[in-house]
Amino acid sequence: MTLPLPAGIERRVLHTGRGPVVASCARPRPERDLGVAVLMVSGYVGSKEDFWPLLPGIADAGYHGWAFDQLGQYESTGPDEAAAYSIDLLAKDVREVLAQVGGGSAVHLLGHCLGGFIGRAAAVAEPGAVRSLTLLACGPSMAEPKHDAMLTDLDRKLDMGSLELLWPLVKRLVPERDAALRDFWHLKLRTANAGFMRGTARAMRAEPDRTDELIASGLPVLVMHGRRDRRLWSRAAFAEMAGRLGAEHVIIDGAAHSPNSEQPDRTLDALLGFWADRRALSGVAS
Repeated sequence: MTLPLPAGIERRVLHTGRGPVVASCARPRPERDLGVAVLMVSGYVGSKEDFWPLLPGIADAGYHGWAFDQLGQYESTGPDEAAAYSIDLLAKDVREVLAQVGGGSAVHLLGHCLGGFIGRAAAVAEPGAVRSLTLLACGPSMAEPKHDAMLTDLDRKLDMGSLELLWPLVKRLVPERDAALRDFWHLKLRTANAGFMRGTARAMRAEPDRTDELIASGLPVLVMHGRRDRRLWSRAAFAEMAGRLGAEHVIIDGAAHSPNSEQPDRTLDALLGFWADRRALSGVAS
């Protein structure tokens, strides 16, 4: 159950100690190659396809762009047990993938929502492998009462045994104008790994605010979200976290929870600007 690969995007297999993961990548032309990779980690009901709108532009700018299905997500099959999907276990997988796509050099890391929790855990565990971290639609934690209510309801639906019950959540994350993509995600959800869905939902509930650890890492951070993205975290919560981190804070007009698919051009411009600033500050390739 796959979409046709867009022009310029390749299908690759990467390896973690727990099993292979399927990735999409786009490579720059040799004359533009900066020798730097970008790795993008998808969210709870996300997948590598979420980042396809960004990959060609990332490659055109000279970066090696990568996005992958995490272990247990869709094409990257994983264990059926929920306990196999803690934030730290998934972050260890990311660290192993970073080493492969970076080729010995540090990588720009981006995580969307759940992927932000996983990405920051990987970054604070091994900051030398990361050039910068972008938290896309990812707040500090899911410790507020509204989060508890949401995750309790999610757990109840998973207990009922049908992933189809999650479709009302998923379809809000896919642009209404893209009927083919909606059909694709509706079909994919029916075959999702229930262990991954249950385990990562529980992991999000348990994950603390790790902002202080991220500050201690010294990594440059970009906090980015859509202007209408307020269901999980308020604009004030994003701003407060960015302020604590001393991070850049970018709000994407015309987008809600998934600026990468809703407003890919604006999202790409923000990312390229952030990475270029890192290059200018360091005097080397970003």
